[in-house]
Amino acid sequence: MTTRALLVIAAIVSVAAESTAQSQESSPPSSRQEILVRKRREKAERLEPYEVSSTEDRMRGFEKAKFPQNWLVKGWNGIRPVIGGMPSGSGFVMGGGYVHGLENQYYGFQANGRYSTRGYTMFDGEFVLPPPQVGRRVELKVRGEYRDFTSLRFYGLGNDSSVEDRSTYLLNDTKATAYFWLNPRGLLSLGAEAGFTTIRTDSGNDDRSIEDVFDPEDVPGFMEERTDYIIAGGWAEFDLRDKWENPAVGVVARITGTRYEDTGLSEHDFTRIVGDVKGYIPLGPRSRILALRARTSHAVDDEGKDVPFYMMETLGGAATVRGFREFRFRDERNLYLSAEYRWEVSPYVDFTLFFDAGKVFSDLDDYNLDKMHTGYGFGIRTHAPGGMQLRFDLANSTEGFKFHIGGGPSF
Repeated sequence: MTTRALLVIAAIVSVAAESTAQSQESSPPSSRQEILVRKRREKAERLEPYEVSSTEDRMRGFEKAKFPQNWLVKGWNGIRPVIGGMPSGSGFVMGGGYVHGLENQYYGFQANGRYSTRGYTMFDGEFVLPPPQVGRRVELKVRGEYRDFTSLRFYGLGNDSSVEDRSTYLLNDTKATAYFWLNPRGLLSLGAEAGFTTIRTDSGNDDRSIEDVFDPEDVPGFMEERTDYIIAGGWAEFDLRDKWENPAVGVVARITGTRYEDTGLSEHDFTRIVGDVKGYIPLGPRSRILALRARTSHAVDDEGKDVPFYMMETLGGAATVRGFREFRFRDERNLYLSAEYRWEVSPYVDFTLFFDAGKVFSDLDDYNLDKMHTGYGFGIRTHAPGGMQLRFDLANSTEGFKFHIGGGPSF
């Protein structure tokens, strides 16, 4: 074979080999496993590091800041703003305070000052030993308070008082009380209190004053000289709730007795007995709760004495029959019933449907369900870290719609 022929054969073999290789490279993989491997390789080549969006970054910063727990509860080195904490009708309330003992300290202490746009002033402070976060069997608390409320509402005495008789009065008082609580987290707990208070009332400086609508002789304790009271009492509480779950379910009942001795004018000596029962019933999951409450209070005056109007029980406002204004009904005794259906719509928001009923009276024979004032409505509860809670309630009654904002649970 000539050299020329050998060169031609080599060229043909080379071209055939190259064609075969190209054919093998362009042909699809022969198995599903090879296809998956190739796709994973291609995906890995396209992967990029995860980048946090600006919105997500702001939300993470908000969570780390733990607002409002750190700002409104703990504050800055214990110094914090204070919002609310005065009766309805006081206007916008703002102030400041100092708190100590929210961590693992041996005692708790706080002091607050408030001022409202309606000219109300309030200062309060308390010392607690040991603080609640310690698994305590006893608790000792000392509390002091000064209040100057220039135009509290008054509608008259009795269950039939009229909204048309709305008037105002000034209340100025100072109070100091010591409390001792034995086994505060147990099945049965006992408590005692002792202290004193100094009280003065006068004409309201907003709208009509009491004396413009009523005869002051018919309103015990109005426009009298400043008088002093010695306070002594105690309570027993049975707590049958399952407190290991959230929310707690079960029953808690308390009976309280308090004696008020008028050491100033010697005209207003009386004893008050209060019974309060609350029940929390799960309706299927713990996110659905039926909450029930029954409370009654009875002030019994000494012979020849009377209960001053500013120490009588009241109904109406964010804490009782929510379809009425605060302090709407006032007398020596009362009866209050409430039912709430609560359901959790998110970890931070609950909805509530509620129904309230209540009455005030002076004669024990009227302790019944006749002539009860009722209200119903819808509420929203917002939860924040640290156990803070805000309530927004819209209620209706025979006197129209009322909107209330409050802190903490309704009961």
